[in-house]
Amino acid sequence: MEYHSPYQIDITVSDIPSFIFASRISVSKKSPLYFDAENPTKCYSLEEAEIMVKRIAKGLQNFGLQKGERVLLVSGNQLHFPVLFWGVIAAECVFTGCTPAASVQELEYQLRDSGASLILAGPEAAQKALDAARKVGLPESKVFSFCDVEDEAQKPQPCGLKPWTTFWASTSQVQSWNRKKIVTKKEAEETTAVINYSSGTTGFPKGVEISHYNLIANAEQANNKRNMVASTAKGRARKERLDVSGERWLAAIPMYHAYGQTYFCVNGPLSGAKVFIMKQFTLDRYMHFIDIYRITYMNAVPTIMVMLSKDPSAVNYNFHSIEQAVCGSAPLGKKIGQAVQKRLFKPGVSVKQGWGMTECTCTGTAFAPDDEDDGGSVGWLMANLSAMIIPVDGEQFESVSRDGKKIGELWISGPNVMKGYFNKPNETAETIFIDPRTKKRWIRTGDIGYFDSRGCLYIVDRLKELIKVKGLQVAPAEIEAVLLSHPEVQDAAVAAVKKGDFEYPKGYIVRRSKSLTAKDLEKWVQERLSRHKWLAGGISFIELVPRTASGKVKRRELPNAKLEAKESKL
Repeated sequence: MEYHSPYQIDITVSDIPSFIFASRISVSKKSPLYFDAENPTKCYSLEEAEIMVKRIAKGLQNFGLQKGERVLLVSGNQLHFPVLFWGVIAAECVFTGCTPAASVQELEYQLRDSGASLILAGPEAAQKALDAARKVGLPESKVFSFCDVEDEAQKPQPCGLKPWTTFWASTSQVQSWNRKKIVTKKEAEETTAVINYSSGTTGFPKGVEISHYNLIANAEQANNKRNMVASTAKGRARKERLDVSGERWLAAIPMYHAYGQTYFCVNGPLSGAKVFIMKQFTLDRYMHFIDIYRITYMNAVPTIMVMLSKDPSAVNYNFHSIEQAVCGSAPLGKKIGQAVQKRLFKPGVSVKQGWGMTECTCTGTAFAPDDEDDGGSVGWLMANLSAMIIPVDGEQFESVSRDGKKIGELWISGPNVMKGYFNKPNETAETIFIDPRTKKRWIRTGDIGYFDSRGCLYIVDRLKELIKVKGLQVAPAEIEAVLLSHPEVQDAAVAAVKKGDFEYPKGYIVRRSKSLTAKDLEKWVQERLSRHKWLAGGISFIELVPRTASGKVKRRELPNAKLEAKESKL
């Protein structure tokens, strides 16, 4: 059985720079849209950004970069991150990003795999970028410092690197220069704009090729969902408030990741949102910025929501400007979302989950702002999407079924599904299925879930992360949600451990105080879950749960967790 989105929209055929700077976008190009959250006097409009983008694009071409060459940025958030992103693509090159926390080995892997011709590094990653460049034979002349445009370019740069502004073309040079534009759907679908790295369903990180058409489609899908207004008094009142205040977003999620990148570099300009960019995340600064900038739209990851639900200082900040709160990237226990809602938000605003993956550009399902949900579902399919729930050979999911609903692996089809994995045809063929009858492209997501009678999707867990307890499937996320609901648990993760010939769940707990014992938590879980979901593998108290930038648990890095032989730590 196929499930279909209730909405169909026309997707704009264009290239990303033309799409971003199109006059049809409902915001003045002269109005400042991007701000440094620490110093909002540093800001720029789309009109100013377009000039900088031309200077970057022409400068890259003058530097010798050809169509399709990759440019790697290893940096956290910075005010001009979107400008670089657009500029690389305007040069007909391909953007790829990497966390500044990556090791030299990890950075070397991405450099080799992407074949990047040029690297830009934030100050915290300058030495690692140079070391990785040497390992792959890239000359130091092709490594630049990604510094603040206004003042840092005049200062000595880390490791003696040249600032990235040195390869910009002059303003006079770009007055008569025009970028290449995409005018056909075929070219938009075939031209790669971004390569974002993902572990996919198994194995080494792979470069996910995202086309211009993928990015534009996902932005317009998100815009379609976000602009829905319920014909209720509550919906109309929310719309009236936003018409007066305008959208204000806080960019706390890293933009080297697909989630932050898509929202703040593509969706933001389309919505006309003023985006306040955080260079570094701390909870107190995050709450401070939400308060003083009167942020209207919160997009977060479970780690942030857990902190907001437990931190005693959160109630000292004003969150009442928020009109919509969305959590994605990993499952969020609905009790956590309800706790945040009750503690911090004004009446009528709740935490809703969405679902997406790098291989689907970003977002696959979501709720409209006025939709009602208890926090358990991840919403309806985005416009133009289809889905199937496919049984998994040899696997039974009775232990996590809901109301007899069919549970299996989620497959998705639509205009935001990736081109494929860069230079990896075998891995692409394992993940993308083309129906020989309809020619429809389906991506095997690796997520386990089901659709309810409304057509809303519920995600149970990742296929590769499910624990088989004497033949029964146990979802780590379900146990984690129960653990995180304990008032003395700061963070938690669950993974499989072997005892004899069997697997059992083991809990890894960051506790708020040492008075919390393993016996306390064992009782807490036993009172709330079936026997096969008890922590028979034991409980370890740890200092920090290892997580990705988007909040997913790095289960392979948990002590004594079971490792898949075909997986790598890279």
